[in-house]
Amino acid sequence: MRKFLTVCILFFSLSLAARDSLHLPEIVNHYQQMNFLDRNKKDTIDPVLAAIEKLEGIRQKSIFSRPIMNIIIANLNVFAPSEQTDSTAILLNQMLDNIAQTSPPRSTRYAQGLLWCAYICASKGDNRQGQTLLNKGLNLLSQYGTGVFDGRDTLIEIFYQDVASKIEYNSGRDYRAVQISERSCELKKFYFGEKSEVYFNALLDLSNLYAERKLYGKANHYHNLGYNAYIERIKTEFCSTSESERTMFWEKAKTYINKTISIAHKMRNTAHVGGENSLAGAAYNALLLSKGLLLNTSNSFENYIYASNNAEAIHILHQKKTLSDGHASQDALDSLDYAILDALKRNNQTFELPHLSIRWQDVAAKLETNDLAVEFYKTDNDQYGAILLKKEWTSPKVIKLKQASLDSLHLEQYDKKQAIRTWRFSQAIWPDEIVKYFPVNGNGCIYFAADGILQITGIEYLPYCPPRKDGKYYSLSDLFPMYRLSSTRELVNQSPDKGYTEIAVYGGLKYNMNYAQLKQDACLYPTVQPALLAYAHSRQKRDARDIAYIKELDGALKEADSIVAIINNAPQRLYRAQAYTRTHGTEASFKALQYEHPRMIHVATHGFFLTKEEAEEKNMALSDNPMARSGLLMAGAEDAWFGLQQPNDIDDGILSALEISNMNFQGLDMVVLSACETGIGDIQADGVFGLQRGFKMAGTESILMSLWKVDDDATTVLMTEFYRQWMGGASRHQALNAARNKVRQNPKWQSPAYWASFILLDGIEK
Repeated sequence: MRKFLTVCILFFSLSLAARDSLHLPEIVNHYQQMNFLDRNKKDTIDPVLAAIEKLEGIRQKSIFSRPIMNIIIANLNVFAPSEQTDSTAILLNQMLDNIAQTSPPRSTRYAQGLLWCAYICASKGDNRQGQTLLNKGLNLLSQYGTGVFDGRDTLIEIFYQDVASKIEYNSGRDYRAVQISERSCELKKFYFGEKSEVYFNALLDLSNLYAERKLYGKANHYHNLGYNAYIERIKTEFCSTSESERTMFWEKAKTYINKTISIAHKMRNTAHVGGENSLAGAAYNALLLSKGLLLNTSNSFENYIYASNNAEAIHILHQKKTLSDGHASQDALDSLDYAILDALKRNNQTFELPHLSIRWQDVAAKLETNDLAVEFYKTDNDQYGAILLKKEWTSPKVIKLKQASLDSLHLEQYDKKQAIRTWRFSQAIWPDEIVKYFPVNGNGCIYFAADGILQITGIEYLPYCPPRKDGKYYSLSDLFPMYRLSSTRELVNQSPDKGYTEIAVYGGLKYNMNYAQLKQDACLYPTVQPALLAYAHSRQKRDARDIAYIKELDGALKEADSIVAIINNAPQRLYRAQAYTRTHGTEASFKALQYEHPRMIHVATHGFFLTKEEAEEKNMALSDNPMARSGLLMAGAEDAWFGLQQPNDIDDGILSALEISNMNFQGLDMVVLSACETGIGDIQADGVFGLQRGFKMAGTESILMSLWKVDDDATTVLMTEFYRQWMGGASRHQALNAARNKVRQNPKWQSPAYWASFILLDGIEK
């Protein structure tokens, strides 16, 4: 309701004054949020505080009529706290009385007030009163201009048509609602332009109406018109603007993308109708586009710059990375982005985004006959679903997931008392409607891309069938090759193997180092620029929070030594491992790796992720940025972790995800984060913002990371066995499964708490 009121107030206010094209972006920004297509929605008037806040700012602009704006804001302020249905009539009467004091009762301004009140009634479900007010407003408007509406009143006619469409829809007259919506759609195309967000949104709304009437041909026609046009708009915006402007544009754009997914979710039983142009296919394409869009665009931009061999553009990019530590102004960073684009343009080089053109048919072509691809999604109203795809299908299929307890599973606390609840959770995520398409006899792969809370939940380790009485069970990964992907787009978008052979292994770090030791180490890496993001405090096991010193990890030292020996003594001798242990595993040594192009990095140390509240409690710098609240503790980190001031000529030993994100790890095949909670972070629309985001932004292909606090000894066994299996010729997924089974052989470690923490993201074999 808050959004509805904001939008309609904007339209009403705009209609009371001369229109100015400079303010059309404001209309677009808010009008796109309108949704007249929910017959069961009966909003209350109370949630309008955000509308009031926006209007207070708008009122200061001379384009709007101040007396009317004052009336609207005063009325909304009075009735905002009320939740009583009766307040609707009071609000309507008082609104009209107040407007009548500044506008003659038979004026166009008063008629527009009637339309506003009709909208309130329609959004409250009072269609009868809404229709009466709408008719009165229409009769008054018909007495002015050339007919009911003329060119000057196009915006008012759009508002009228949308309110009328909502009333017809609420009343069950879908046919009339469609007719009116078609007229409104054409007016929006005329007034705002065929490349405007308002017009795209109208096309998607019209598609939804046709889908509900089971007219799938027209539903798909209008959907594809809006969706395909909007993709072209995204390509234009993302290829020619700065990173921050792409982010702001996507905040608006995802409204339309999410609407496509919501339509398919709502019409899931028939979403596959239409073959290649089905709603299910459109929703799958929307997920391929939207998951990690900002991340993929930034990575593609950097890859293009490095591949361009444009020395000027590469130099400016390095400048930007140096400044992107959270302290530089956004204007400064934006100016560098545009300087890069100018440098490319002068060299006749044009940045493009081929990954935006990947469609579900491209993914299907990469699947084998028995493979299954699953794109999980979360709708705007927090409902979960999945879209399935197999090679031979003519359209994907949409499955709704059960909502119960989707965010309440904690495998790290699993015991036999929780066995039934865990099994029910598994059935909610992997219902029979999905399981029936699993590879027969395990001869095939399951590729899945999670969304929402599922991104930080080990859903590949859930039970395939009910657990035994003692709580033991077969997990899905025991029976099927389960590939966790950022997006099934990765099946199409695989990067070529660059042939790097070096593997850097960190472990057994000495956290208590003095300045002289750190300075001596820093001199070994003259290309590394220190970046200080110090704060305080610590934790046990392989994370750092609750102790007065940072505990050194004996198991991590043993782990690092064993891994280096396994790699360097492997019969094939495909790789060469370099150990960074004790005082050698500093932050400076890690940052220097970006210039040495390793194939893989293994880090066994303390990891951390702090909530915003925890970071603020510790007076941490950049506490608003989740990338600064997540990281790894490297050698020498103890003083900085407990708040001691560090000299500016050395790194503090606290390697944040923010710092990692500004490194260049293009071509890094894999990073293994053998530490606590390295896979968690803030869940946002573009993914999980934490260490995994940092390494992905730096260019890392795949990540092995943990979801909770891991046991030091069990992790040492798991990691050592992983490398033994991998160096022995197993794939990374086979090696990880074998390593988990090795841990489970120990009677003390049979709970998933010991073996199900680590997940492998984007580990597709090349």
